[in-house]
Amino acid sequence: MISIHHETHYQYSKAPVQSVQRLHLTPSSSDAQQIKHWQIDLEGTDMVFSCRDHHGNIVHIAAQNTQNTDIKITASGKVETKDVLGVAGRHDNFLPLDLYRQETDYCKPGPALRKLEAKMPKSDEDISFLHDLSAYVTDQVTYQKAKTNSQTDAEFAAAQGSGVCQDHVHIFLTLARRKGFAARYVSGYLVTPAELAHQATHAWAEVHVKGLGWVGFDISNGISPDQNYIKLASGFDYRDVQPVAGMRFGDGTEVMTTEVSSQ
Repeated sequence: MISIHHETHYQYSKAPVQSVQRLHLTPSSSDAQQIKHWQIDLEGTDMVFSCRDHHGNIVHIAAQNTQNTDIKITASGKVETKDVLGVAGRHDNFLPLDLYRQETDYCKPGPALRKLEAKMPKSDEDISFLHDLSAYVTDQVTYQKAKTNSQTDAEFAAAQGSGVCQDHVHIFLTLARRKGFAARYVSGYLVTPAELAHQATHAWAEVHVKGLGWVGFDISNGISPDQNYIKLASGFDYRDVQPVAGMRFGDGTEVMTTEVSSQ
């Protein structure tokens, strides 16, 4: 059983007239994970409604009804996980798989990505190719913090030769799609004895493989997701699964901090 505590804190120099947040902070049960308890607590804002988006993710919308300089959004719960060897299974929403083969703003090839594409591993077997591609991406793009941010696209990270899990996933998705695979971005939590406290969520990829369905690849760690992973949301790229995304109306500045702990 894994316990998660994920807190996002907004601090404003001047209370905004209005602010709205979209939350991808609630996991769904599946073969790999059973949600035993989950809740979202809000301070300084109120829940407006919840629904499932076109990717099948659970989404909540929070809106500020009174002017405040502080907003806290806390997601917490307990999840029972199981190792399914990275196989998430059959397609789980109504979107055509072809949409997951298309370019996005984060996953659009330029000179650096085309150079990587020209030297991609070659294999006639899909799973072997995808594992080799994962290793190829991390070999070419070193894991290094503070060199990119949440707005960095795959082309920039590839040209720079460094990035974090988000960048590895975007590069992997771009190359896999160029090879004809349907591939998607996944956000969630990675819990290991060495990493019980994170400053943010983790990211990995899923690729639709004939005969297996969606199969996960954690590019940064060189493995397929196991019982140490909790999946929050999936989409075409980071923009579709951003844990907390918001907008505000008013003057002043904003600082957002995130802290994730697990046990």
